[in-house]
Amino acid sequence: MNLKWLPNALTIARCVFAVLCFAGVVQALEAQGAIDLGMTQDITEAEQARRVAIQQLWYQFALFAFLAGALTDFLDGWLARRLDAHSRFGVWLDPIADKVLVGLALLALAMIFRTWLVYIPAAAIIARDTFMTWLRTTPKGKAVVDPSNLAKWKTAFEMAAIIGFMLPLAIIPQEAVSQRGAQGGMAALTVFLLVALLWVAGFLSVWTGWRYMKAAARSKA
Repeated sequence: MNLKWLPNALTIARCVFAVLCFAGVVQALEAQGAIDLGMTQDITEAEQARRVAIQQLWYQFALFAFLAGALTDFLDGWLARRLDAHSRFGVWLDPIADKVLVGLALLALAMIFRTWLVYIPAAAIIARDTFMTWLRTTPKGKAVVDPSNLAKWKTAFEMAAIIGFMLPLAIIPQEAVSQRGAQGGMAALTVFLLVALLWVAGFLSVWTGWRYMKAAARSKA
């Protein structure tokens, strides 16, 4: 049985999971609107608890979708090597799928936290990835191999920060967070470390993008 189509199918699935992750966050934020409205209405505690539970389920959905997308990033490469199933389509789509997954997750985080501490590194990462995707379609960009392993560290920091921010949203009801303050949700030190991870990822994004551009400029292609 020919299974060489599996790596490309997983790559496409990663794009689907990216959209599902973003959609889950959008639905969770809409649920937050219902929760806030419930605080001004004469509704039962059971109804308010139901709204909080629905929001938490959407955050869990978003987190699981992101984790599933990240898993396909490993599986499609492993299967491509195992099945010797390399294709031009896969080579073209795989980096795009990675950037779509991370980009939509970062947009979702920006919508949730609404602070410049997230906006700036998220914008740097998304802008870099968009530019690099375009650059790699040019003759000079195609001729360049990434000059360092920093891009892998960038991806690791991105994934760690995104999962770290989303995990408490999925496991701690946000009503409890608002009532108990910082100790009821993410501790201040944890928040600091996650923001630091995101800023390091943003710095590495700009740095690796600059190195790639210099390498492309020196290319004879």
